[in-house]
Amino acid sequence: MGFISRMMRFLLWVLVLYWGVVLLRRAVAWMLRGVLNPGEQQHASQVSSPAEPDKIGSRKLVRDPVCGVHIAEDRAIALPERSGVVHFCSPACRDQYVGGAKKLASHG
Repeated sequence: MGFISRMMRFLLWVLVLYWGVVLLRRAVAWMLRGVLNPGEQQHASQVSSPAEPDKIGSRKLVRDPVCGVHIAEDRAIALPERSGVVHFCSPACRDQYVGGAKKLASHG
């Protein structure tokens, strides 16, 4: 067999192994979903209202105004302002935003 055919066979087996690991991780995560967080399903059913559809699998993304990173709203750091709530990805971005706002306010 030639070198190219051996490399193609190797790459095929690497791909099959990768897919197997991904499927195995998904299967284990699916099986452990109720074991690790038993109260999560009850909490999700209590929070959702009839007017709003169930959002267990989806998350709302918000954008950090300093660095532009999109982050899930439940993991973001919120800062209430006059115009609404601003979300940040880290305390450093929040501090930079607050420091910039103070700098702008002082230059009036």
